[in-house]
Amino acid sequence: MIHAISPIGSFSDPEYLRILQELMKLGIAPSGNKVVDKGKLERAKEELVQKIQNKEFEQQKRELQIQPLEAAKEIDKSRLEELRPGAMTVAELNRLYFGIV
Repeated sequence: MIHAISPIGSFSDPEYLRILQELMKLGIAPSGNKVVDKGKLERAKEELVQKIQNKEFEQQKRELQIQPLEAAKEIDKSRLEELRPGAMTVAELNRLYFGIV
C-alpha cells in the first residue's frame, strides 16, 4: 500500500516536525517526505559525528607531535646548561689570549 504524505497531515506529526526543525537548523532543505527527510537527517548527523571525531583525532595528533618537540627543547636546555661552564672557560681563555679586557 502506498501512502502519500499530505502537507496538512505532516504538520500534525510531532516526530516529523522535529525532523524538519533539525534539518532547518543544519541548513538542509526538507523534501516534504518524512522518510526521505529522516534519512537526510540521519546522514547529516553521521557526517557531523565523523567531522567531530576527525577534528579530535587531528588535535590529538598535533598534541602528540608537539610533545616530543617540547621534550627535545628541554633536553637542549639542560645540555646547554651542562656546556655553559666550559663555554665560559673558553671565553675567558680567548680574552686572555687575545688580550681583550
